[in-house]
Amino acid sequence: MNNKKICITFAGAVGSSKTPISNYLSSKLNLPIFNNDAIRSEVIEDLGVFDNEEHLKRRNSRLEEIINKGNSFICDVSVDREWEKFKEKLISSNYSFFIISLDLSKKLLIKLYQAKNYLESLERIDELIQDHDNFLNKYSEDVNLHITDKDFVNRIEISYSEVRKYLEQKN
Repeated sequence: MNNKKICITFAGAVGSSKTPISNYLSSKLNLPIFNNDAIRSEVIEDLGVFDNEEHLKRRNSRLEEIINKGNSFICDVSVDREWEKFKEKLISSNYSFFIISLDLSKKLLIKLYQAKNYLESLERIDELIQDHDNFLNKYSEDVNLHITDKDFVNRIEISYSEVRKYLEQKN
C-alpha cells in the first residue's frame, strides 16, 4: 500500500455486492473497512429497533474519526445520495478516491434480493435504481470502475485489479 491517503468506496443499490468486494479488497490491500451496515446492526441491537437519527449520528461520528486519522480505508457504503458532501469532505482532508459503481440491471438485482431474502429492498427496487441512475447522471466522471451484469461474476477480481492499477499509478 502506498503512503497517499485513499478512500475506496461504492455507488450502487442496496445488496449489489459492496460488502463482498470490500472484504476481498481489505484482505488483499490490508486496508480497514468502514461498514455502514455494521453500524445499522449495532443500533438495532442496542435499541431493539432501528433509529435512523441514532444511526446517522454514530455513522457520521465514526466516519469523521477515520478521516481525521488520515489513514486510507475502504468505505463500504453506497455514496449514491450523499456523494457531493462526502466528496467535499474527502478532498478537504487530502484524500483521493476510487469509486466502484455497481451498475446492475433490475433483473439481476431482483435475483440477488430474492437469494438474500432482501424483501424490503425488493419492495423499493425502483427507488434504489433511480437513486443510482441519478448519481450516474450527475457524477459519472468521478467513477473509476463500472461493474455491470456481464462483469458481475468476476466483480471481485476486476475490482482488485483496477484498484491495484490505480494505486500503482498514485505511487
